[in-house]
Amino acid sequence: MKKAILSMMAVAALSMTAQQRVMNIYLSNGDVETIPVSDVLKISFGLSGEEPDPEGGVTMVDMGLSVKWASANVGATKPSDYGNFYAYGEIEPKDVYSWDTYKWRYPDYNDWDCDEWEKYYKLGATFTGTNYDVAHVKWGEQWRTPTKAEWDELIYNCTWQWGAQGSVAGMIATSKVNGNSIFLPAAGNMVDGEHTHDQLGCFYWTSSEYEQPDITQECRNYRANLDATNQSAKGYDYPEVGFSVRAVYGPVPAEKLPSVVKPGADDMVDLGLSVKWAAFNLGASKPGSDGLFFCWGELSEKQYSHTYNYKYYDPLTDDVVDIGSNICGSEYDAAHVLWGDGWRMPTAAEIQELIEQCTWEASSSGYTVTGPNGNSIFLKASGFMTYKGKPRSSNESGLYFSGEVDGRVNSQGQAMTSQAQALRFTRSGYSLNTPQLSTFSRAGGIQIRPVHE
Repeated sequence: MKKAILSMMAVAALSMTAQQRVMNIYLSNGDVETIPVSDVLKISFGLSGEEPDPEGGVTMVDMGLSVKWASANVGATKPSDYGNFYAYGEIEPKDVYSWDTYKWRYPDYNDWDCDEWEKYYKLGATFTGTNYDVAHVKWGEQWRTPTKAEWDELIYNCTWQWGAQGSVAGMIATSKVNGNSIFLPAAGNMVDGEHTHDQLGCFYWTSSEYEQPDITQECRNYRANLDATNQSAKGYDYPEVGFSVRAVYGPVPAEKLPSVVKPGADDMVDLGLSVKWAAFNLGASKPGSDGLFFCWGELSEKQYSHTYNYKYYDPLTDDVVDIGSNICGSEYDAAHVLWGDGWRMPTAAEIQELIEQCTWEASSSGYTVTGPNGNSIFLKASGFMTYKGKPRSSNESGLYFSGEVDGRVNSQGQAMTSQAQALRFTRSGYSLNTPQLSTFSRAGGIQIRPVHE
């Protein structure tokens, strides 16, 4: 197949005016299509259903499914090449694949006061399309490591045959939808420094974490295992093992937003302040109950929360991504997205107003906050979600996000963007301390109490 990628140069002669540069495409029917040069990323030529990728020797194969599949492994230039082996969430190959060499291990782990699962920094339900994803980092655009669901889709919608390309054994997957096929070499895997199962089976990482109701179990991640007798993505393995990666091309699957109870007219409480406050937390169904635990800028609750599974943490820079200093009413505001109708996260100033202009009466489980006009709301001390999941104690502090980042700078004059401003009331034993406007890690899961103009 003829393949070429052309760099876009000046392709249309324009008069020396302020007009933008355009590309004129002369069609065989006599029509001319004009496209601004600034809108063109690249031009490629190939057969229908296939596109070249950045490796230069790999094509995009249409299997008639939700995503296109690469014709070869990441690190390979043709289908029969093994390519590279990668540990889960790493973007470079190496010689030894062990816990000691795994990038996302917990370095202070020990056997006497840590659980087995704490050996690793778990990276979240999926890393597809993020900077943990070697396919996305190396190839760019919409290339990424497939999810378990996308591997399942390929497995269930193809016929599978053990075969070979040249001297390399492997699996041939032929689409039941359109008859197109891909070859997956039996590259085996890497355990410690040993190359095992060479020419016996195909082992591919998915981008999905193993689903288990108890997160304190061992950390595992789904992988696809393909050989002459078995084709499945139901298995899982330790993240430090080295497997192949076969990329897919397509947008990251849309996030499934939680179904939440929306407030009625009686749930918008006028405290006599500049905004009205909701009667209950975002994700709760009534006053006095816990809502969902949200990380700052995220739209759904997770099974656990920490820096490395925060949506806006970038592992390449070891820093958080800037999504704005004030997300109130934006696409990153969970209250705005899930409740709509004018609801949003409060600003720091609105929380400060609540603290200064209202009377706060503590109970064992939270504060009753009474406004200047005598109306009141209850703020439960719900605690915060950590790496070990939701709070397990009934003796918790109260934490509520604002929509604004921490406005302070550190001793080097750098903005402290990893924190967001939040309402906080801590505990001294069983007593709640005075509420204050403080800060909390953006990567931590806490409550949101929405406001309305």
